[in-house]
Amino acid sequence: MADPAHSRRLFVLLAGLLLAGAALLRFAQIDRRLLHADEAVQAYQTWQLVRGDGYTYDPGDKHGPFLYYAAAGLAKISGQTPATLTVAKFRAVTLLAGLGTLVLLLSAAPRLGRTPVFIGTTLLAIAPLAVIYDTYFVQEAWFSFFTWALFFSTLRFADRPTLTAALLMGGIAGLMQVTKETSVLHFAALGLTLFIIRPWRDIVRLGPQLLIALLAASLVYVVFYSAFFTHPAGLADGLRTYFNYAARASGGPHDQPWFYYISMLWPHTQGGIHWGEPLLLIAALGGGGLAFSHRANPTHRALAVFTVTLLLLYSAIPYKTPWLLLTPYAGLVLLAGLGAAQSAYWLPKKIERLAPIIAGLALVLACAWRAGPALGRYANDSRNPYLYQPTSPDLARLVTTLETQSLDKKIAVISPDHAWPLPWYLRHRAKVGYFTTPPQNLSAYDIVLLDSRLDLPPPAAASAFGLRPNILLWSAPR
Repeated sequence: MADPAHSRRLFVLLAGLLLAGAALLRFAQIDRRLLHADEAVQAYQTWQLVRGDGYTYDPGDKHGPFLYYAAAGLAKISGQTPATLTVAKFRAVTLLAGLGTLVLLLSAAPRLGRTPVFIGTTLLAIAPLAVIYDTYFVQEAWFSFFTWALFFSTLRFADRPTLTAALLMGGIAGLMQVTKETSVLHFAALGLTLFIIRPWRDIVRLGPQLLIALLAASLVYVVFYSAFFTHPAGLADGLRTYFNYAARASGGPHDQPWFYYISMLWPHTQGGIHWGEPLLLIAALGGGGLAFSHRANPTHRALAVFTVTLLLLYSAIPYKTPWLLLTPYAGLVLLAGLGAAQSAYWLPKKIERLAPIIAGLALVLACAWRAGPALGRYANDSRNPYLYQPTSPDLARLVTTLETQSLDKKIAVISPDHAWPLPWYLRHRAKVGYFTTPPQNLSAYDIVLLDSRLDLPPPAAASAFGLRPNILLWSAPR
């Protein structure tokens, strides 16, 4: 019989090596891509906050304030100034969240088992979806981290409903909400999970502790949405945003069919390149089935219910982007780890001890095989299914060209949406005008950048630069 202390030390050692490898892989990716349009919006707002312009929550088209304050706070702690902020420094903020999620999953070993957790966390450590969006300066990495922190803290609270556990659960729930408004979907999934794994009478008895958790979450909400008690109107704006998002729930340019997320992982061809993670889906399906067998415990069942519910909710909503899959994907890899760890259940006795190792290696190798092109040759390619409307590498050529121009030159950017991420790269120029149609005084500008979506003839002697897939910027001196 194996020594439990020795097994625990081995697990800690392997976990440390895994985290180090995951960090190196993500650091290697941190500068692989130009800022995505959404990243540039977040970076620009954070840059304004660091330089002292303040922050006001916009309920019309922005996510919660956590990311901006967290990034600005870390920048100030590390001695950064607006002039020294770089893309890599912004992305390091979300990289911390991605590594934190790996730590969370590893720490769940006592509940889920060391072998399933180690296999699942290894998959997440090298998964292209996770590596890419852990190095994207958008809310999703932190949102995923807080979601899984809430999941495990809720299970802990259900086992031991102490005041400390209630405060911790409420505080994390508040941080989820101030990170992203779609937290309500995750709250609903977690509520259903708790209802299934715990008798309703037990939940009712927890009323006083749940009220304390709600108060803790409300305090976090008030602090962030009021801009640390300087903008009381933000409290109402934080609620009003739900009406705005409900109005835009369908009929938008980002609508996708219900099977979009499954089709990302199922074998398919995109631009002549083969993609897919079928082995992960099959192993996760097996793990989900095992979660309801006599061999499983309540945490296994909670994991299966929570993951499936999240997938169903996100599949039902027309608005879809690859990074929204990040949180349920963490659940899928854990279920796949459970399926691999319990694979001996279907195999002959002679090889049952080797079955988890063989199944785990097969999963990891399949994931690594897919990660190679996704993080290498096609790391900045619109044919990569893990990317969404990526910024064209060609934009770097335009940015370099503009950097050679005098700061006194006036630039007109004519675009339906400011041609993001261009405003970030032009942030130090005071003489830039942004227009949705050509201004009457266009002749007053030295350089004109025209978005191809406006369907206007390009200026004479214009050069074309890629912005996003099928979108060009025409650049012409005047």
